Amino acid sequence: MHILQIASGNFFSTYGGGQVYVKNIVDEMIYQQCSLQVISFVSKEGSVEKKQYKSIDLYEVGREGIKDLQQLIRQINPDIIHAHSHKAEIINIGKALDIPVIVTAHHGGIVCPAGTLLNCNDRICTQPVSHQHCLACCLRNIRSGKYWYPLMRLLPQKSYQQLGKGLSKLPFLPFITPIGQTALSIEHKRMEWKTIAEGCIRMIAPCYAISEAMQRNGLDKDKIAILPHGIPLPAFVPSFPPVINGKIKFFYVGRICYVKGLHVLLQAFSLVNNPHIELHLIGGTGNKTERRYEHQLKKQYASDPRIIWHGKVTPEQVFNTIRDFHILVHPAIYLEVFGLNIAEALAMGKPVLATRCGGAEMQIEEGVNGWLVEPNDVEELTPKIQEIAIHFNHHKPENSTSKVISIQEHCKSLIRLYEEVTH
Repeated sequence: MHILQIASGNFFSTYGGGQVYVKNIVDEMIYQQCSLQVISFVSKEGSVEKKQYKSIDLYEVGREGIKDLQQLIRQINPDIIHAHSHKAEIINIGKALDIPVIVTAHHGGIVCPAGTLLNCNDRICTQPVSHQHCLACCLRNIRSGKYWYPLMRLLPQKSYQQLGKGLSKLPFLPFITPIGQTALSIEHKRMEWKTIAEGCIRMIAPCYAISEAMQRNGLDKDKIAILPHGIPLPAFVPSFPPVINGKIKFFYVGRICYVKGLHVLLQAFSLVNNPHIELHLIGGTGNKTERRYEHQLKKQYASDPRIIWHGKVTPEQVFNTIRDFHILVHPAIYLEVFGLNIAEALAMGKPVLATRCGGAEMQIEEGVNGWLVEPNDVEELTPKIQEIAIHFNHHKPENSTSKVISIQEHCKSLIRLYEEVTH
């Protein structure tokens, strides 16, 4: 069986968990001697450049190469395609070439026009996609957009879409173009999702929450495979670091961005009156919005010496970076379909304090390997940190490591799924 993996953007990027995950499964499939090739999408001019990655062919598709994607896939001629990005386009190509396509739902953006399944009240969205439900959320993502919402919601949907089509023929105007095209972008997402839902042969959902969101938007439940991600396990699990004089080291690993809920975590942590605890923040930013968010948080909490910023580390450095810390805090306020950092912390024998954001519930057993609180709730998170700081003394690493799926076992599950649909 010949497998084609469609990378989640640039195969070599470590910006998000999706990119890291795809590289992990490709590395493991190479180790398991699978027959596979990879298509990666790069932000540069040019068409398609063929490279060698370890023992396989990797095709880097530039901006000009998108139009040649079907020809490239016909040339590769795989038995199955596993799409992590460009999902609707890949499904149409698979249909044209009679090749089955499996899709992995890496985040809520697979159905959500605003990208995160986070509504305007900073709550996880439970509504199906529609112009009515999504307009306010999409406008909020545009600078000054929330101020336009009272006016734009009065426009009939069809008229709003026609406005967007008209603006697409004009030069880009800051604020005006994205606000004027919002209704059109919602409709485009709805149609894109319809293509994905109808055309995929299987949809991999890493957690039940994203499965429910996709079913709510019309995906046939018989197409869904609930399959939490696996990770490369550490070479060894160190002994749990001792808690000396009540000095508990909480830590966070991940992107520094709003939906990850760092503002909620920092507010809650600052309210805990305990000079002995620390909060270590490990991660970086990827765009101007995230850099502004990070700068704002650093400035706001600069006077608290218990808060330490470490910056971004490579995936290979994560295990060594967190080995002397005690408890991971995962404060996501949006629908997080897996939580790579949760799995990494558990693999190192650490307990995890997380929000009920979707993926966390699949990995954490309350009181055994961690604790669960409601998302975006400072009033619940603050006393939970205080309670842990007072009563926590030690943790058995095996309580955490037993909940982690290895990348080896995960890839075996993927290959069984590939074989099922190709036969």
